[in-house]
Amino acid sequence: MTHEASMTTLHKTTLTAASLLLAFAASVAVAQTAPAKAGTKSAGKTLGGSTAGSGKLMTRDELRTCLKRLDDLNKEVKDVEAQRPLLDRERDELKASGELLKAERAELDRQLAAVREWENRIRAHRAEVESFNQRSAALQEAPRNQQEKLAEELKDDRERLQKAREALATEEATLVPAYQNTVKTYNERATLRDAKVADWNQRNGAAVDAAVKQQEARALWLNECANRPYLEDDEKAVRAGK
Repeated sequence: MTHEASMTTLHKTTLTAASLLLAFAASVAVAQTAPAKAGTKSAGKTLGGSTAGSGKLMTRDELRTCLKRLDDLNKEVKDVEAQRPLLDRERDELKASGELLKAERAELDRQLAAVREWENRIRAHRAEVESFNQRSAALQEAPRNQQEKLAEELKDDRERLQKAREALATEEATLVPAYQNTVKTYNERATLRDAKVADWNQRNGAAVDAAVKQQEARALWLNECANRPYLEDDEKAVRAGK
C-alpha cells in the first residue's frame, strides 16, 4: 500500500525594483526664431532662442545641418515618449499578475500542507500494517491457550486497517490530483509571466537606452548648434529648401 505523491517544481517570479525603473526622455523644445524683416541680414539670432550668440557665425550649410539635427531630435523624443504609456500599462499589469500569483501560491501551500499531512498518515498506516503482519506471523508460535484471543485481536485489527486503507485511498483520489493540477496551472502561469517580464525588461531597457542616447545627442546639439549665431536670411533660405 504505497501512495507517494509526485511533487512538481514551483517557479517563483518577482519584478525587481531595478527592472521597473522608468526613464522619461526630456523633450527638446524647438526654438522659435522671430521672423526677419524683409531685406535684413542681421546676425545674432541663435537656434537656442537667445539674441546674443557666441562663437563663429554659422554658414548656411552648418545652419541647415543644425536644423536637420534639431528636427531629428524632436522626432526621436516623440518616438521615445510614445513608448512610455504602453510600457507603464504593461508594468502595472505585470504587477497585478504577480499579486495574483502570490495568492495562488498561498492556496498551493495550503494544499501542499494537506498532502504532507496525508503522507504522514500513509506512513503511520504502513507501520501499523507491518506490525500487524509480524504479529500475524507469530500467531502460530504463541501458546495454544492464547492463540484464540490473539486471533480475535488480529481479526479486529485487520478490519480496522482495511477501513483505514480505504479511507486513505479515497482521500488520495481527490487530494493528490487536485494538488498536482494546481501545481501544473501555477507553473504554466508563472512561466508565461516570466516570459512577459523578460520581454518587458528588454523593451523597457531599450527605451531607457534610447532616452539616454537622445539626451546625449541633445546635449551635443546644444553645445555645437544652440548658441552659434546665424543670418536670418540663411534660415529663410534653408526653410525654403535652398
